Amino acid sequence: MKMQVDEIKDIITASIALIFIFSYPEFLSDASILVVSAMAIATGFVLHELSHRLIANKFGVEARFRIWRNGLIMALLLAVVTNGSFVFAAPGAVVINNFRFSFRQGMRPLGKREYGIISAAGPVTNLVLALIFLAIHSIVPLNAFVYATSINVSLALFNMIPIPPLDGSKVISWDPAAWAVIVGSIIFFRTFLI
Repeated sequence: MKMQVDEIKDIITASIALIFIFSYPEFLSDASILVVSAMAIATGFVLHELSHRLIANKFGVEARFRIWRNGLIMALLLAVVTNGSFVFAAPGAVVINNFRFSFRQGMRPLGKREYGIISAAGPVTNLVLALIFLAIHSIVPLNAFVYATSINVSLALFNMIPIPPLDGSKVISWDPAAWAVIVGSIIFFRTFLI
C-alpha cells in the first residue's frame, strides 16, 4: 500500500522528535551527535515502523503510521525534565485495519497470531539493524556505529515491554515463548555485544 502525504509527515515529525530525545542534552555541547542520532533514528525507528506496515500488508490488511501527539509531547517533556536520562520512545504507531477480505471467506478479523507476528517485526528489525551496525563498527571503528547499535537495541527492548499498546503485549499474548526468545536475544545483545 502506497504511503500518503499525511503519513509521511507523521513519520518525519516523530523521527525529528526522537532525534531530539535520543541526543538530548549531549547535542547542546556536541552538535555532531544530532547527525549520529539522525542516522540511527532514520534507520531504527523508520524501518521498525515500516516493517510493521509491510507485514500487515502481507496479511492483507491496511496499515499506516499515525503520530500520537500526547505520546510525542510526553516523550519530549520527559527527555527535558530528566535531562535525557529517561527515554519514552512512543511518538506514534502503525495503526492496523483489523479486517481483511477474501472472496472465499468474506470479511474476517486478524487473529492473535497475525497481530503477534506484525508486532514482532519491528523489534526484530531493530535487532537485525543492531547487528549490521555492530558489524560495520568492526570494520570501521567509529563510535557512531556503536551509538546506532545502542539506539536500535533500546528501541527493541522498549517496544517488547508487555504493556499495551506496546509490541510486547501483542507478542506475549500470541506466543509467550516467541516473546521470551526476542527479549532474551535483546538482553543477550545488550549484555555481551555492546
